[in-house]
Amino acid sequence: MTGRVRRVGILGHTQRASVRPAAARLAASLARGGRRVRLDGELAHEMERPGHPLPAIARWCQVLVALGGDGTALSGARAMAGRRGVLLPVNLGGLGFLTVAEEGELAVAVRQALGGRWPVVRRRLVGAQVRRGGRVVRRGRAMNDAVIKTAGGTSALHLRMTALGHDLGHLVADGVVCASASGSTGYSLSAGGPVLAPDVEAFVVTPVCAHTLGSRPLVLPPGGTVTLAVLGSADPSLLLLDGQESVELRAGDQVEVGLTRAVVRVFHNPSRPFGRSLQAKLGWQGSERRSM
Repeated sequence: MTGRVRRVGILGHTQRASVRPAAARLAASLARGGRRVRLDGELAHEMERPGHPLPAIARWCQVLVALGGDGTALSGARAMAGRRGVLLPVNLGGLGFLTVAEEGELAVAVRQALGGRWPVVRRRLVGAQVRRGGRVVRRGRAMNDAVIKTAGGTSALHLRMTALGHDLGHLVADGVVCASASGSTGYSLSAGGPVLAPDVEAFVVTPVCAHTLGSRPLVLPPGGTVTLAVLGSADPSLLLLDGQESVELRAGDQVEVGLTRAVVRVFHNPSRPFGRSLQAKLGWQGSERRSM
C-alpha cells in the first residue's frame, strides 16, 4: 500500500474465545498509533462496544483485519470485493489456509502490512447468477466456490451442463463445485479437482461423486462461463456461496457461473509462499527414498 493507513476495520469470529481479547488489544494498539478503528457489529456486540455493519466498514476502511479461520477470511473477502481497501486475514481458528499469519504473529503482521512492507495481491472471485423463467432472480459471488447440491445431501442431482460454447450433456452427481483458484484447495480438492496456484486467473468445475466415469473436473479461462440447468432431484437443491450464503433452486433454474470482474485485494506474507502452505497446511508429501 502507498500512503499512511488511517482507517482500519476489525472483523472477528464471535464464537472463538481468543478473538475478543485479540481484537481489544489490536484496537487499543491502533488507536495509540493515531488510527481510527471500527469494529464489525457482531464482534462489537460481544465486546460491548459500538459497532458498524460489515458492508459499511468495507466501504470505509483502508485495511480490514479478519480474525478467525477460513470462514472469517471468506466473509471479509466478499465484503471487500471491488473495494480499494486491503484484507489482512489472521488465523485464530483451525486450518487457516486462506490466512497470511497465525495468532502469535498478529502484531507483526499488522505492523508489516500497515507499514507497506508486505505486497498486495489481487484475487478474482466466482460470480453466480440464477435465471428463472428467463429473468435473473439472484446474483452472488464467492471467494472460494459456488456449489450446487441437494439440501439433504443424500440424493443425486440431475443437471444439464453447458460450457465452452457447447452442451456437454446430462450430469448426474451429488453436486457440482465451481471454484476459483483460491478455492481450488477446498471442497473442489476434496471432490478430486486440481490445485490451481492462487495467481492463476481460471476456475475449475468439479463434479462431486459423479455417477459416471466420464465426468471429470474442467478448468475454464477467466472469460469462460458454465451454465448448469437444474433438471431435478428427489430433494430440494441449493446454490451455496462459500458455504455461507444459500439460494434455493427449482427445477428449470439455470445457474451461470464465471469469474467476476471485481477483485479482492489481500496482503501477501512473503515468508509463507503457496508451496510451503501446501506442505504445512494440506500435508503435501513426498520423500527421496520413495522416488529412488
